[in-house]
Amino acid sequence: MTAGSQGDTGPGAAAPIRGETEAPAFLLGFRRALYRGAGFSREEVRRPLIGVANSWGEISPATKHLGVLTARVKAGITAVGGTPVEFVLSGLCDGTCAAGPGVNRYNLPWRDIAVSYLEAVATANLFDGMVFVGVCDEVVPAHLLAALRLDLPALLVLGGSMVPGPSPGTWAGDMTAAYAALQAGAVTEEQYLALEDTCCTGAGACGVMGTANTMQVFAEAAGLALPGSAVAPGGGTELEFIAYAAGGRAVELVREDLRPSAILTQGALENGVRAVLAVGGSTCAVLHAQALAAEAGLALELDDFDRLSRSTPLVADVLPSGRSSVYDYHRAGGVQGTLRSLAPLLDLEARTVSGLTVGQQASSARMDPEVIHSLDQPVQAEGGMAVLRGTLAPGGAVFKQVGSTVRRFRGPARVFDSEERAGDAILRGGVAAGDVIVVRGSGPIGAPGMPCLYGSVWLLKSMGLDDRVALITDGRLSGTIRGLAIAHVSPESGLGGPLAAVRDGDEIAIDVDARTVDLLVPAGELSERVAALPSLSAAPKGALSHYRALVGPTEKGAVLGTRTDN
Repeated sequence: MTAGSQGDTGPGAAAPIRGETEAPAFLLGFRRALYRGAGFSREEVRRPLIGVANSWGEISPATKHLGVLTARVKAGITAVGGTPVEFVLSGLCDGTCAAGPGVNRYNLPWRDIAVSYLEAVATANLFDGMVFVGVCDEVVPAHLLAALRLDLPALLVLGGSMVPGPSPGTWAGDMTAAYAALQAGAVTEEQYLALEDTCCTGAGACGVMGTANTMQVFAEAAGLALPGSAVAPGGGTELEFIAYAAGGRAVELVREDLRPSAILTQGALENGVRAVLAVGGSTCAVLHAQALAAEAGLALELDDFDRLSRSTPLVADVLPSGRSSVYDYHRAGGVQGTLRSLAPLLDLEARTVSGLTVGQQASSARMDPEVIHSLDQPVQAEGGMAVLRGTLAPGGAVFKQVGSTVRRFRGPARVFDSEERAGDAILRGGVAAGDVIVVRGSGPIGAPGMPCLYGSVWLLKSMGLDDRVALITDGRLSGTIRGLAIAHVSPESGLGGPLAAVRDGDEIAIDVDARTVDLLVPAGELSERVAALPSLSAAPKGALSHYRALVGPTEKGAVLGTRTDN
């Protein structure tokens, strides 16, 4: 075999092998010798090398099965003549990272750190294709972004969803409400610990339509993951079969030279957004979808989410805004059933990694009308989100409108500079019905890192205040929340936005139908307050400092390298 020979590529047409054609001939022997030393055979190092990014780790139960899925991916690659090369990327869990003040600030920056890591490993190793195996809030977005940046033939293998526990409808986030009940004497410590032991069943994304399941829905709907994988039961054999098929398909994508840039067209991007809106998905999807659009050179403005939401009904009745578990949603047809329902609104000719178009995949999907409604009998007439603007958010803010029945609200501001302080006030009874809780300093620049608020909104729900109190923040909000909660206020307080100038007692008015959120302070006084704002405090050393220097505005997706104010 000559130095430049492609060797045995297995069944089917020969696939390009970058290591054999792009590496200098005088270094090929060195490269092959290292792979031989790592345990690869002569034949294996001369086949298409498929990088397999395994996001397994022990910091989250959601990932506990990813080693098994990765093994099945590798077997699928080998079966059709490719060589899998596994490497590891440790994901983060927004839940475990919410256990200490300020720690959650690392999660959104991790997305961009992970993309750069994946870019570096895949590019430096001249992989011919990629399979990204992952689950959870920022992990799937990082994989999507890396796939587009690398633009190698690639697909995602998703981790599915956690199956319900012994008490249907409970999940790890219920521990916040349980703590409030414990403090109030409504449950015993033994009952509290029993819930802690059983509410989280293991593998897969948290079993509600939070950010993790939302982004998995997006990935499948946009055509970058095989059908059925987004919300299949975590740890089940169904996902193992899909993972094996994905491995084989990865080699075929290399042979076909079918790349993510040919799949994520404008139509496919909007298909993904419509699917998110139709299932009542997390508002964090706004940031991730905009970042993905920027990576792909596509157009997706904040107002596009409102436009698409007005024309995309909520068709899936799924927790937390609906009644059905994600497990039941999967059995009812899942993402493909949702796309079948939405078919008249979609780009049905958009390609997918399966080789079929969106229309071909969805046409025969299950669609149980008890869970996935038709367009003419939707759960709600509009989709899951609304974009609000006004004197408090001139650049826009995002509201998960399917999580609340309240359309208008007006009340005095209760201002906090962190979620920890807001949560303490709620527990002490320092927040009353009619108040507007303002949590500022939580934007990507001000925090820095844009933490995701969890506990404060869960506490409000546990006390029956979730629709009797409004919450407004320049940070992110968990997709698991319910209530009148508005996020991504822009410009953020860290950039001197109006949110930074709100004072206790100021009146704030919200009108969802009019798409407005206003601070009822005279314009002249507001300008004086903004002009007198102190400068930002110094950022912590390290990654968060770099992030502050590079991150762009919230309304553009918090994309690195897009700042215009520095």
